[in-house]
Amino acid sequence: MSRMWQVFSGPDALEDVPDEGYASPWSYPSQVRIPMEHWQAIIAFAQSRDAAEAALLERVSFLDGTPLDAAAEVRFLSLLETLAQAVVGADPLTPEGVDPAVIPEPMPNTSHAAMLGDIARLIQRTRALGLSLDSWVD
Repeated sequence: MSRMWQVFSGPDALEDVPDEGYASPWSYPSQVRIPMEHWQAIIAFAQSRDAAEAALLERVSFLDGTPLDAAAEVRFLSLLETLAQAVVGADPLTPEGVDPAVIPEPMPNTSHAAMLGDIARLIQRTRALGLSLDSWVD
């Protein structure tokens, strides 16, 4: 079975927008692709803090072409920033020694914070074009 990914996508037009040389293992000019097991760990972390936070993450995980309204997008962006800060000081989301069939490559929480930051960055780049974020599982 191949690895599943949580995909957040901006418009294809982002491919042609300068990105100041930004580099991340999860970011591409118009997408952020997070290994599904890490996205699920982030959702579980959010659930441990607040069920409403986790519900918003889950909702935005499967937009499938249905844009968020402006208020939900602002809440999501704020949540990403809050979680990125909170996760750094939390217990490891994917600790070493986890069954490799479940988490093939454990990562430090700083990587999870970077993933959340990459999504926030993509939203900001997408908003600068006056367009909306999309998301799906690949």
